[in-house]
Amino acid sequence: MKKLKLGGYLPGDSLIHRLDPRTKLLGGLAIIITILAVNSWPVFVLNTVLIFLVVYLEKIDFKAVLQGVKWMWMIILLSFTFQCIFVKGTPLVVIGRLIITREGLYLGVLTFLRLLILYLSSTILTMTTSPLKLASGLEALFSPLRYLKVPVNQLAMLISISLRFIPTIIEEAEIITKAQKSRGAPFSSAKKLVRLQTGMAVFIPLIVGSLQRATDLATAMESRCYTGGSNCSRLKKLNFGRTDLMALALIAASCILPLFCFHGRFWQVPR
Repeated sequence: MKKLKLGGYLPGDSLIHRLDPRTKLLGGLAIIITILAVNSWPVFVLNTVLIFLVVYLEKIDFKAVLQGVKWMWMIILLSFTFQCIFVKGTPLVVIGRLIITREGLYLGVLTFLRLLILYLSSTILTMTTSPLKLASGLEALFSPLRYLKVPVNQLAMLISISLRFIPTIIEEAEIITKAQKSRGAPFSSAKKLVRLQTGMAVFIPLIVGSLQRATDLATAMESRCYTGGSNCSRLKKLNFGRTDLMALALIAASCILPLFCFHGRFWQVPR
């Protein structure tokens, strides 16, 4: 659990694991669109609660889920600080020439929740859905595009393979970095040029390894006569049941109902 990588699939038998991949794809897409398009506090609060409820139901250690947030803290902190200082509005705290406004504080908290929900929703999707099921769900959702001559099967397989390689590339980057450190690579050098050259010593082998892995995968798929056509069959078929319908209804309620229940100015984030 402690070695769980970003974007990696963790097998399980929880309620979230058993959901249809189309349900998780549509639910995650609805949550992402809602938090990007709406500036209503009830929507953000309910979606945050919903995300934490899903993390609890998937029976995965919460620390393992949040371990990937550590690389986002700097972005979150900088965004929060800049919005608190540079957004004009009603002053709350004055420290010399620095003025923290009410509107900037609201937007800073809003950005924090938005980035957290974006990360958790995508992480939950990849942790509870295997690449094959993810490809099946994407193929089923994109199936209407076949009438427009869009290669749905190839597109779904391309997306699923890309998601599958994310944890592999991260793990390989860590291995290369440790190997370079064991050889005395100056990653913490005070000179920027030296650090840049050291970073290239990790970046170049990583790119070469990724290209080689992609070539091996293409060769393996061709040797198994994979063409990606519509006649491709799957061992397990998708099953959309009552649980999936209830999950989508809950997500829709958390995204839409607060917009109709709260119309006061207090609930709206200042622009």
